[in-house]
Amino acid sequence: MASTRTTVSPRLRGLLLVVALVVAGFAGYLFGSRSSATVLTGRADSAEGAISITTADWTYGVPLDGVMWTDRLNTLHESGRPECLAPDVASFQVRFAAVEVTVDDSTWRPVVWIDCRSGLEQARR
Repeated sequence: MASTRTTVSPRLRGLLLVVALVVAGFAGYLFGSRSSATVLTGRADSAEGAISITTADWTYGVPLDGVMWTDRLNTLHESGRPECLAPDVASFQVRFAAVEVTVDDSTWRPVVWIDCRSGLEQARR
């Protein structure tokens, strides 16, 4: 019994590899780019030891350090107190992002990002 062996050219093998990598990359982007964060706008109040943002249905506590924020020059900071929420800033409207967390019937909404690109000038006292 004679056997026939099919060979795949190196060029076709390379093309199939590229197509597989593109498909895998696209799938990874789709699954990795989904976020459960909600972007909101609220009234920010800032003091020496605390920051809060109030919306129509919730008051959010903002960490004094450890929250991501974007400055007025569009630079993303991974930590530090947001410049637009310094203690000497009057109340103003700010955009921010929060996620909802529920564990054992307790729910909270940690703030994960602050947008300091607008509103800072009008908020200075």
